[in-house]
Amino acid sequence: MTSFVSTLSIVECLLLAAVVLFFTVEITYWGRLYGQPSRTVSRPPADETTDDWPGVSVIFAARNEYEQLQTHLPLLLEQDYPKFEIVVVNDCSDDDTELLLATLHKTWRNLVFRTIEKDDVFTHSRKMALGIGVRAAAYDWLLFTDPNSRPPDRQWLRAMRRYFTDEKEIVIGYARMPDAPRWIRADHLMQAIHYAGVARRRKAYMADAGNLAYRRSLFFDNRGFDVRVTDRLREDIVFINKAATRANVAVASGKETTLETRLRYTPKTWRRRRLAELRTFRLSDAGPYYPAAAENACRILFFIATAGAAANFAATPTILSALAALLLVRCALLIAVCRRAGKQWGEKRLLAMCALWDLVAPLFYFSLIAATLCKPQRNVGKWTD
Repeated sequence: MTSFVSTLSIVECLLLAAVVLFFTVEITYWGRLYGQPSRTVSRPPADETTDDWPGVSVIFAARNEYEQLQTHLPLLLEQDYPKFEIVVVNDCSDDDTELLLATLHKTWRNLVFRTIEKDDVFTHSRKMALGIGVRAAAYDWLLFTDPNSRPPDRQWLRAMRRYFTDEKEIVIGYARMPDAPRWIRADHLMQAIHYAGVARRRKAYMADAGNLAYRRSLFFDNRGFDVRVTDRLREDIVFINKAATRANVAVASGKETTLETRLRYTPKTWRRRRLAELRTFRLSDAGPYYPAAAENACRILFFIATAGAAANFAATPTILSALAALLLVRCALLIAVCRRAGKQWGEKRLLAMCALWDLVAPLFYFSLIAATLCKPQRNVGKWTD
């Protein structure tokens, strides 16, 4: 081994050292951070009854979502849970949303709705609508979703309730997107693996706004949503960054806690959503930052160093075999992590796309960062999801 190393040039030594270094970092990310399994949820005391369960207010805002509300709202109202309400904010709808909500309210007394009248002069983002929903809520636990989401069954609230403990103030759930293109689903899953892994080991920095719960008291203790949030930013991300600690966040796992979002994302709308996320991270109290940038940079450098070493040692089968082994080990670990997360959250047939998207994702991510550094075009009055 010593004689072999002595025959290498400085450039060749640096190449091999870079491969080993970046491989070690990547294995640390995927093995320790992203691969952190979900913590077992403690069982409630044996003497606890449903009367002891906390009340839950499910909140969302809707604008011109008559068909989605007609389909999904009854599924939420029929949840098998002792104390809950559905709070819907009708945000300047032009369709028959108001009539539908009034009709359903006659049957379901736990349906609460508020209406924001359209104003041609005053415009607002979704932050205002959700804030009205929070103030209308009767219970301390607030569970946010959207009108396009449907629960897996009538036990969804019961499944989420397992995470509503005295120690936790924020519960991060997951929402599948079965109607989206497969590469978008893979990106969504791998992003969730990242922020869920960070939330389990460090301090949470974001969540899925379509399945997110936190205490009403926490909302008011942190003075609600940030006043800097506009229609181009995500109010939930700013709030999580402000209110989350290393100890007050739980990550919900299991198909029974997973919602299904029927939004039909296109490449354009998905890029817009991801841009909104990255622009929002620039409002952090600690200063602008981009989560996952370090891992994506390390991933690119690992691939570049491996390709450079393979080209340089093309005539050395032993080195080529070692490089191939490192790539296979990393790929196997990535697939194992994605498989476990997909099984927990009910995602199917995404492993091949996750392996392929792993090669493209860093380029996509840094192209989004470049776009956020450019001056955004003015987009006043547009209500976004």
